[in-house]
Amino acid sequence: MKRIFDYFKKNKYALLSFYFLIYVIGFFIIERLPMPEYWVSYIPLDDKIPFCRYFIYPYCMWYPFLAVCGLYLLIKKEEQPFRDYMWFIIIGFTGTLIFCILFPNGQDLRATELGNSITDRLIKFIYTADTNTNVIPSMHIIGTVSGIIAMFRAKSQKGKLFKYVILVIGLAIMLATMFVKQHSALDVIVSLIVCVPLYLLTFAGGAKKIKAALRGKKKENK
Repeated sequence: MKRIFDYFKKNKYALLSFYFLIYVIGFFIIERLPMPEYWVSYIPLDDKIPFCRYFIYPYCMWYPFLAVCGLYLLIKKEEQPFRDYMWFIIIGFTGTLIFCILFPNGQDLRATELGNSITDRLIKFIYTADTNTNVIPSMHIIGTVSGIIAMFRAKSQKGKLFKYVILVIGLAIMLATMFVKQHSALDVIVSLIVCVPLYLLTFAGGAKKIKAALRGKKKENK
């Protein structure tokens, strides 16, 4: 226990990882809030995307994917990529939860004919745990994009094969959101658009530039 305490004391940036506990609690509270009416997320492209039950496996890989990205950056002491990775997620996830409270939304695309196979049981479990509401923007997309960028930014990882594997897994996770009918294609498009300002604020150093500019103005006023 002392080792863990000493680690976080020495590497205070690692404390950002505790956000996931706050997120999980907030997510399940919002998921259980009564929502009699919601705006339906849908575009015609959704009708062209078939339901493919086996995409539930890459869909579920999102959870270990986020954990592996974070742990890798911590173990390799990639402080800046980890900070950017976490702030991208913190701003993106928190903003999404607030947006969903203010603007109730959902989708009506889910598969209804499911059997008792292991794959179908897993889909049923995911459908129950993660309802068809609060879908836009997609936190699956936001978290995955952050992980991909962070791993590509990691200085300790120079191997192209590793980065391509991360990219392929990330793309499979994002596609899975549509093929298991957890998200509309509209959710994915909006999420990717949201990722642009998030990238500018975090990985591109936008937040630091804003802080520096504000500090400069304060000095001028003095």
